[in-house]
Amino acid sequence: MIVVALSATINLLTASLVVAISGGLRVYVAFLLSGKNVNISIPLVMILIVYSTYTLDRTINCAEDEINRTEESNANKFFPYFLLCICLLCAILILIQNRIFPLIALFPIIMGFMYTKGFKIGDFSIKLKKGRGIKNFFVAFTWALTIIFLIYPADNLSLFLIFILFFIKSFINTVIFDFKDIKGDSRAGLKTIPVYFGELKAKLLLHLIQSSFHIVLIVLAIFGLIKFELFILFYSWIGGIIYILLYANSKKTIFRGIVVHGEWAHMLIFRSLVI
Repeated sequence: MIVVALSATINLLTASLVVAISGGLRVYVAFLLSGKNVNISIPLVMILIVYSTYTLDRTINCAEDEINRTEESNANKFFPYFLLCICLLCAILILIQNRIFPLIALFPIIMGFMYTKGFKIGDFSIKLKKGRGIKNFFVAFTWALTIIFLIYPADNLSLFLIFILFFIKSFINTVIFDFKDIKGDSRAGLKTIPVYFGELKAKLLLHLIQSSFHIVLIVLAIFGLIKFELFILFYSWIGGIIYILLYANSKKTIFRGIVVHGEWAHMLIFRSLVI
């Protein structure tokens, strides 16, 4: 029993590392798109914030998670709570050092709590973990806005387009991970986009959203209307097409998280080789 609990706790503590690193790399790419010099401590802040938020989400169980994440059911909850508090404190201190409003670090945590558990005052309740794209919208909105907070100030048009880009990328990523949870979400009565539309229509919807916006950005960049790097735009577009084709389905595979969350890592590696 102790071994099972230890294994579950370790799994819970490490499960969000990849997505956290991916979040930090998104901020790094956002700096590149904005034309600003990269302050390496800010991507680190994003890593800490993302790790804290997703670890909190995994630590607070809900009905569909008990079905989809049975391997974490016996985890000791003290260590995740303690670690995420340490991460948040470090993020706040780094923000203060960089003269950035420190409560930015709490924004995703608050949204994450509302996403998982919600708030209830009398007969009035708010819970963002609902179906038909609502939860995907709020998750994408939260991370895109957090990125903008962290790279501000910059050109207004650039900030707006960066927000839309990372909103779309986050939206698509959350939907892709909904595909693998179709069974649990269906049993919990959660009408996610794959559950509501079916796998094929949901996949086509993701392609439409992803390709249309990237094409607009690429055209704007080619005509010099924005200063975004074409390499980043093309890589993001083609990479998105590939992982939607491969992983927008209910098949269980360890490569889904590696490929989807690793997009920014291999993008930056290839960029360093060609630019």
